[in-house]
Amino acid sequence: MSNPTLRKELPAALERAENLPSLPAVAVEVLRLTEDEDSTLDELAETLGRDPALSAKLLKLSNSSLFSAGAEITTLQRATMMLGMKTVKLMSLSFSLVGTLPREGQEGEFEYSQYWRHSLVAAVVARALARRTRSREGDEAFLCGILGHFGRLVLARCLPEAYGEVLKQHGPWPSIAQEEEVLGFHSADVGSALLSQWGIPSRVHTAVAYMRCPEQAPADTDPPTREFLKLMNLASLGETVLCEHDGGTALQEMRERGRRDFGLLEPEIDEFLLGLEPNIRDTAEMLSVHFDEGHSHAGILERARMQIVNLSLGTAVDLHQERRKNAALEFETRDLRERASTDKLTGLPNRATFDEVLAEHVESRVMGPVPRALGVVMIDLDKFKSFNDTYGHQVGDEVLRMVGGILKQATRKGDLPARYGGEEFVLVTPRTTPFGLRSLSERLRAAIEGQALEVDGKRLSVTASFGAACIARFASREEGAALVKLADYFLYQAKKNGRNRCEVYPRMQFSERG
Repeated sequence: MSNPTLRKELPAALERAENLPSLPAVAVEVLRLTEDEDSTLDELAETLGRDPALSAKLLKLSNSSLFSAGAEITTLQRATMMLGMKTVKLMSLSFSLVGTLPREGQEGEFEYSQYWRHSLVAAVVARALARRTRSREGDEAFLCGILGHFGRLVLARCLPEAYGEVLKQHGPWPSIAQEEEVLGFHSADVGSALLSQWGIPSRVHTAVAYMRCPEQAPADTDPPTREFLKLMNLASLGETVLCEHDGGTALQEMRERGRRDFGLLEPEIDEFLLGLEPNIRDTAEMLSVHFDEGHSHAGILERARMQIVNLSLGTAVDLHQERRKNAALEFETRDLRERASTDKLTGLPNRATFDEVLAEHVESRVMGPVPRALGVVMIDLDKFKSFNDTYGHQVGDEVLRMVGGILKQATRKGDLPARYGGEEFVLVTPRTTPFGLRSLSERLRAAIEGQALEVDGKRLSVTASFGAACIARFASREEGAALVKLADYFLYQAKKNGRNRCEVYPRMQFSERG
């Protein structure tokens, strides 16, 4: 297994601290023996026997429901044979470390009871998860859980003022991000660096560093260690659910990660957490650690579930408000876009919109053949300047609105009527023929001539001249302007030939005259 490089060394201030914790002598000897290939279980049992408290804990462990084979085990030799070298090593480290650390009281702002509750719950959750997922690293998981918050205790003892400031700012159990915000490093770094110096197994001190942020593990971390990090990350979420008042977010994340990483369904996660209560109580008794257990696991889990519901409701409300805000913004944007593309007086699309739509239709024909020809109809109100001079611009504006309404009602779906400017209007017809253009133009001409306005008891009407052209194929985008010019030429012919008439280009391709 590779040994990932930790992000930080032990801070210099801690290196100089006089009361920096050290590994108990019996733990040092256990590590030495278990690393020595020639050592025997008898030698290990003899070493453990020098620490009566540790011996009692190992005997109790060997007779617990986790390991008991039926008959009571009364000697360390039998206990070490039954537990195995690895389990004895890792459990001895756990028990001996627990035995040398304070169990109750405070270190400044730091509360030992809260520390032990988190550590024991983490250890039990981790070991139980290892069994649930059929991992062979249950002992490593237990040790990692016990030591997972070791850095907090080190900081509280060795840098009481600095860490006290963290606790004052962020409460009695700050996150590692909050610690780093104040200190520039966090307790996971500290704990992992110190454990590495002690010779604690690499997988354990690596997990202590990254169990709450497995995605930050170094790139050279081997696959088995990455899997162990996933296990410990799930255990740390379970610890949060059971130890912190606001456990809803952690439960939700535990369900998601449990399903993603280990195939555990939501009911399995909930059932798993409920079943841990007696194991936590038994482990606390075995380690002679006492703390207020607070509410039952059923109550804790129900509170976390309700927090998830409230979070979901809050998210739904936020989402609804966001959708309403987006809808309002979309409406406002659409309204502004429509205003920018619409002639204010007539309500028709404006010249810019006509130019844009025409360019799109020409582009589609340059890119490939399109059935039937693209047509443009130019419309100009006859003698409109004189009409304005005679009846006034307000009446003239009413006439322009009237013509705009006729063009809206009388054109086909897909055609685009627009105000070209002044008294001129234009019409784009995407699929037409010269005959179709003449028929459409005559119908519109007759509709305008037949419509009248009542002004001071007088019936006023106007007429219009029409020029139209359609082209089937376009060689370039610039030919869109040529089509408009061609339709405008035939509008000029209509006015020249007496007004109130339609003139249509008879072919569907450009000629020199066009």
